[in-house]
Order: sequence, then structure tokens, then C-alpha cells
Amino acid sequence: MKRRLALSLVFAAALVGAARGEPGVTPHKVVIGMSAPLSGPLAVYGNELEKGLRLGLAQANGAAGVGGRQLELLVKDDGGNPERAVANTRALLDGGVLALTGFHGPASIEAVLPLIEQARVPLVGAASSAELLREPLRRHVFNLRAAAREEAAAMVLQLDTVGMTEIAAITQDDALGRAAAEGVQVELSRLAIRPLAFARLSAAAGAAQAVQVACKTPPQALILGLDAGNALAVIRAARKAGCTPQFYVMSEAGTQLVAGGASPGELAGVIVSQVLPHPRTASVPVAADYLRLAAGAPSYAGLEGFVYARVITEALRRCGREPTRACLVDALESRPVDTGGYRVQFTPQDRRGSRFVEMTIVTPDGRFRR
Repeated sequence: MKRRLALSLVFAAALVGAARGEPGVTPHKVVIGMSAPLSGPLAVYGNELEKGLRLGLAQANGAAGVGGRQLELLVKDDGGNPERAVANTRALLDGGVLALTGFHGPASIEAVLPLIEQARVPLVGAASSAELLREPLRRHVFNLRAAAREEAAAMVLQLDTVGMTEIAAITQDDALGRAAAEGVQVELSRLAIRPLAFARLSAAAGAAQAVQVACKTPPQALILGLDAGNALAVIRAARKAGCTPQFYVMSEAGTQLVAGGASPGELAGVIVSQVLPHPRTASVPVAADYLRLAAGAPSYAGLEGFVYARVITEALRRCGREPTRACLVDALESRPVDTGGYRVQFTPQDRRGSRFVEMTIVTPDGRFRR
């Protein structure tokens, strides 16, 4: 009996010692780091992401934590500035975090990728549709949402389903725009639909010029692979020119516009692709849990953060009493994670996680309706 007790104590001490040697892990807590725009033009999205993450981690902590440890979120504001995001990431890594989550904005995320790869720290959940997070494969980056390519392809498929085949697109001259253009072109080709026009919006070719190209033959639908500011400029320019197709806007741009980038009236009827279930969908368990905890103020970005917390919690549970960065990577690759009706899956060759996309329409009072 004494020998068994002694062996148990030695084993427990070894586990604690190993855990103490892993960044962000102590005998009583696990620290996760987040850098996001909590101020500036992207603040609405960043703040909602943080709220959702905190709700999800608090739910896990209320159930005795994970492996006897409480989950702690250490958050820094980067204001959407890549240089601040890099400084924040250095500070988080130097301070000791087991993993990162909740980064937002393609420029900021791209800037911190070298630090993530050098430290071999998992980034579990990046709020961006940018293809650069998915290809080439980045072993330590886990995307929990569909990419711009999938969003654009889903728009075309939905248009074909409702019988709209006179389609034009305007995309911006960057990674987001190129991914959106590829998604539209591939899906149109698969459906044997010839696009009316493809226009590129750049510093040299502004909104009015892009609209002139896209609306030369009036389309039934105009897909916008643009950020929020450019999407709003194009919608306004098109309406001013008398071009009034069904506008399709991507998830991040749509969320920012509805949150305050435009008046509800001028967005009414705009279709917005979404990469998560509707946050008021009671039939999806993870959305229902989030809605209950969000105290009547749900948002897509908040649900996204809540999903991030669920995935991180499940990965830590799979690691048991000895969480490490390497274990988190292996745990997420081992089998799919069902967060409650929203499922993500990773393999050593694929970090896309989810391809879920559905369409919503903006109502006159500025809400998203499925």
C-alpha cells in the first residue's frame, strides 16, 4: 500500500513538473492568448469575439475546468494594426501562453505567422477568410470557419438554385479578392454558366469604374469580393448609376456594415454569406447555448468566439492532465470536434476545418434573416 502511494505521488509530481515546464500551464490554470482589434474600425468584431470566447471559457470553468485547471484568457488590443499585433504576440509568447486564438484581420494575422511558426504555438481560431491561412498548409494554424473561396462558391450555387444565371462580380486586388474571384469562377465553370462580367477594384480603378464594367449588361446578381468599405462604396455607386442587381456580400464585410458601416435602409435586401449558424438558431445546440449565455444580445462574431472556446476546451480535454502545445496539435488532428451541431475536422494535410456557408438577407431594421 505504501509502495503504491509512493508511486502515485511520484507520478503526480512528474505530471506537475512537466506541466510547469510548458508555457501557459500551471497546476491550477491554462492561459490562452488573444490579440484582436478592440478599438478602431474593426472593434465591433473584435469585442464580440472576445465576449464569445469568455462566455465559452467561463462555461468550461464552471464545470470544474479542464483536467482540474481553470482556463484563463489573456487579451491584448491591436487596433487592427499589424505592427501592434506583432508586438502583442511577442508579449503573449514571452509572458507564457499555451495557445493563441481570436486573431482578426488578414494583415495582422499574416504579420504574426512567422512568430507562430517559430514558437510552434497553435493558433486555434483565426477570424479571417483569407486563403493565406489555409494554403500553403501551416501546421500550427487551425481555421474554424470557411474561407473566401467557399463563400463565393456558395453564393454562385445559391444563385443557380433560385434560377439566377446572369451574374457579375467585383473583387478587390488583394488576397481576399483573388480568393473570391477563384471561388466564383470555379463554381460558374462547374455549373456551365458564363459570367456577364468580372471587374477588379483597385486604387487606380475606383468603385464607379468597377460598377461601369460590371453593369454594362445589367446583371441579376452582383457578387462583391470586397471588404466593408469597398462593398459599401460599390453598392452606393451602383445604385447611383441605376444598376440595382441582387447584391451579394461576404461574411466579414456584411457583419461590419450591419454593425455600423452603413444605415440599415441602404443595406436592406443585401444577401450576406455566413460561415457560422445563425446565432439565434435554437435548433443548433452550440448556438442555443450561446444565445442563452449572451443574455439576449447574440452576434455572429460572438458565436464564432464561443465556438473557438469549445474547440480549445475539447482539445485540452483530449490532452488530459499534461497539456502541451504539441499535444493540442495532435489532439485536433486525431478526430473531428463537434461543438454542438457545428463540426470541424483537421488532418495533417488540411487545416480548413469547416466549409459551412449559408446565406442571410439584411432586413430593413438591420438584422440578418435566414
